[in-house]
Amino acid sequence: MSSPLEANWKKIIATLLIVTLVILVYSILTAGYGGFKNLVSWRGVASFTVLLAGWLISAVRLKYLVNKVYGYRLGLKASVKARLLGGLVANITPSAIGGEPARAAYLKKIMGRDIEELYALALYEVYYDVIMVNTMALFPAFLYLPVSIPVILVASFMLVSWLSMSYLIKRNSNNSNDSFLLRISTRFPGFYERFVKFSNGYKEISSKMGLSGIFVLALLTLAYNTTWGLAAYFLTEEPRILEAVIAYYFMMSMGSLPTPGGSISSEYGLSIILPPSTVVSYRTLFYYSTILLGLFVAARELTEKNG
Repeated sequence: MSSPLEANWKKIIATLLIVTLVILVYSILTAGYGGFKNLVSWRGVASFTVLLAGWLISAVRLKYLVNKVYGYRLGLKASVKARLLGGLVANITPSAIGGEPARAAYLKKIMGRDIEELYALALYEVYYDVIMVNTMALFPAFLYLPVSIPVILVASFMLVSWLSMSYLIKRNSNNSNDSFLLRISTRFPGFYERFVKFSNGYKEISSKMGLSGIFVLALLTLAYNTTWGLAAYFLTEEPRILEAVIAYYFMMSMGSLPTPGGSISSEYGLSIILPPSTVVSYRTLFYYSTILLGLFVAARELTEKNG
């Protein structure tokens, strides 16, 4: 019988192969393979540089959040590492939103707090991603009907489900037995205590933000996501900044669907607006740069641990 580690590696390799195959098939079917050459030109360098800037802004958001909630001065370098490790896990799992456990585990190593609290922090952080990304995708989608109907459906579902989930979690408390989620968790004794820690941690985070904190987090979320969208601008032969940014938000919204590495759904989101060559080059650069940067951080952490 395969060990859990071996099984995980098989899933990771399978995900990478599926994403690669989808990109290659898409490039052939749409004749967009010319986009690959942009990756080894100044366009690719410029786009990659902008992506790095987006990662830096996202790290500033995490640093701000940790300091706001816990009063802990998380270093920018550590924040960048946490974000990249989360990005790595998110891109080798069936959804574009799935890096919270990796971020929580890394922050636990640094801060020494309970994993349940830090998972609540990571989930609160990604809550802003979900709300901002899908809001920014939803309204422009009405301008691209009927091909954008999947975006409208996915964005609407994600907004309703995450707003509902956040509301239900915040309703829970140690002495509130009328909570829907708390009643469910009591059916699983081993899970109950951890859920209470998580839900209380989530409520504590929400209560400490205030209007100014919410505004800053929303602004930083919009800033780094829009920066990543601007990276597509450098890879298109007919540069249109607004269309590149909207296409990015379509990609991220569709990437919420549980496909390996966001394959097929991400390409579809981009292709609503961008030409095939840009879809190929941007999807390849965005996906594999995240994988490589995350693997680099993970390798350094393992080396330091074993050393």
